[in-house]
Amino acid sequence: MKHRIIEKKECGLTAFWQPTPQFTTARRSVHLVLPLESSGTASLRAMVPYLVSRVTRDYPDYTAFGRYLQSLYGASLQAGVSRVGDNQLLNLSAVGIANRYAFDGEDVEQTLASLLEDILFSPLFAEDGHFPEDGFAQEQRQLVETLESEFNEKRIYAKNRAVELMFEGEPAGIPRLGTRDTLESLKREAVTGAWKDLLRRAQVLQFSFGDGVNGDFADGFAKRLGERGSASIESRPHTPRAETLRVTEEMPLSQSKLVMGFGLDADPKKRLANRMLAIVFGGTPSSKLFLNVREKQSLCYYCSAQNEMQKNVIFVQSGVETANLDRAEEAILHELKAIQNGELTDDELLHAQLAMKTSCTAVADSAAAMESWYLGGILSGDLRTPEEYAKDIMKVTKDEIIDAARSAVLDTVYMLKGVSSK
Repeated sequence: MKHRIIEKKECGLTAFWQPTPQFTTARRSVHLVLPLESSGTASLRAMVPYLVSRVTRDYPDYTAFGRYLQSLYGASLQAGVSRVGDNQLLNLSAVGIANRYAFDGEDVEQTLASLLEDILFSPLFAEDGHFPEDGFAQEQRQLVETLESEFNEKRIYAKNRAVELMFEGEPAGIPRLGTRDTLESLKREAVTGAWKDLLRRAQVLQFSFGDGVNGDFADGFAKRLGERGSASIESRPHTPRAETLRVTEEMPLSQSKLVMGFGLDADPKKRLANRMLAIVFGGTPSSKLFLNVREKQSLCYYCSAQNEMQKNVIFVQSGVETANLDRAEEAILHELKAIQNGELTDDELLHAQLAMKTSCTAVADSAAAMESWYLGGILSGDLRTPEEYAKDIMKVTKDEIIDAARSAVLDTVYMLKGVSSK
C-alpha cells in the first residue's frame, strides 16, 4: 500500500504512515524541529529527548523501565539530535515487534505510539517540577562525552569545524549540541523551559511504519498539541563568499585533514544536477576524486564529496599526509575544473546514475532508511518516492552536471594540519 501523508497546520503537525508487511518490526517516530538560534538554546533543547526517554511516570526507575521495554518483546526507545540545513532536529523513536507476531492479539504498535506520546507530553518530573537531578546529571555528562568523542575523531571534528566556518553567521553554523561550555552550564530549570518551548513552537514530524498503520497516532498528537503557532523551518541557501576563507589549525596528528566547501546554484530546479555533480565528483569508487586523486596520485587516504541540499553546497573531505596538503587541494580543484571544461564521459555519468539508483533501491531495506528518506523530502520540500527519484536521476544530462559544476564557488578551505608532538 502506498504511503499517506497529512498536514495539520493548525497545530504544526505533519504525519506520515506506511504499512510495511515486509518487516517483522514496527516503528513509531517523532521529530521536533526548530531553527538553530544559539549554542545555548541548542544545548538546552538537545537535553530534552534524552531526558524524557530515560524513564516514565509509570516506570520512574531506569532499570524498571528497561525491564518494561523487554517485556514488550524486546522493544527499544531511541533518542537523537541532528542538524538539517538551518534546523535542529530532536528525535524520539520506538521500535518493537510487528503486531502479527505478538501473542493473543496484543497491540504492541499502539503501545509504542502511546509511550511516545506519554514521554513527550507527560515526562517524569521531580517534586520541584523539573527533570530529576540524577538523570539530568548523567545525560548532561553523556552529551559532553559525545562532544569529546567527536573532537577525538578528527575526521568528524574537521568536518564540524568546516561547517561552522562556512556557515558562520547562519543558523547552520551553530553546533547541533551547542558547545562544551553551554552544555556544562545547563540548569534543570532552563531545560524544563526548553521542553515547554518545544511543545509550544516546534514543527512536529511524525512517522509510522508497521501493520495496518493509520492516522490514529497523528490524531492523538494533534489533540495533545492543540491549536498553536509553530515556527518556520525553511532553510535558506548559502550565499558563497566573494573571497575564499582559509583557516588552518595545527594538532599533533599522524594524518592531516582537508575539508573544502563549495557553494552552488541555489535554483531549486537544479537540485538533482547538484546532487549528481557530487556523485561524479567524489561520491563513488568510480568518481574523479577517488580514481584520480586517491588511486592514481595517492594523495589522500580518503577523498569524497557530499552535497548538502538544504544549503546548496558540496563538502569535499580528505585525509592527507601533511606534506601533501597543498598538492591535494590543487588536485581536487583540477578535477572540478575538468568537469567544468566538459570532461565527463558517458560511462562516468552512467556509473554515477546507477550508484544513485542502487542507493534509492536500498531505501526499502529498513523502516529507519525509509523514515530518513521521507524526512529529508519533507524538510527540503521535495517529496518524491525513491522510485520516482531514481527515474528522475536517470534523466539528468551531462550538460546539466557540467552547468552545475560551473556554478561551483570555492567558499571555505579548512586544514587540520598534523605536527610533531615532540
